[in-house]
Amino acid sequence: MDQHTIKQLSVFLENKKGELIAVTSVLEDEKISIKSLLLVDSTEFGILRLIVEDTERAKAALTSAGFTVRENRVFAVKMKDQIGSFNQVVGKLSDKDINIKYTYAYKEKEVNVLIFRVGRGDLREALTALQEADIEIIKKHFFAR
Repeated sequence: MDQHTIKQLSVFLENKKGELIAVTSVLEDEKISIKSLLLVDSTEFGILRLIVEDTERAKAALTSAGFTVRENRVFAVKMKDQIGSFNQVVGKLSDKDINIKYTYAYKEKEVNVLIFRVGRGDLREALTALQEADIEIIKKHFFAR
């Protein structure tokens, strides 16, 4: 299971000018490549979800810079570029009553990738359900190139 899970960082930001550039500047200074990101906001704060090449170094650098950072386990699947592909993946998870907390997309070259965070305790079952359906789960080294 570990080879199929990816460490994702969630960085909590105040919803004000300059917060995002402060994070990206720290990562640039540390020569850490951002592979995928999702930024969601509310009135007072935002959560920046990041997949980076070196999770441990990024977490340490961002924490040292004063950011609150959490690490979560997510997984990624390859998605065909055709109508219904996303529905197929979501359907396999729904069939097993797995709670999808959030998902976002990433594309590298010709590879379409969906990144998922599922409910607590659902990760192993989600991976099994997708493997049984012959949906390709991306190994974590994919993001380390």
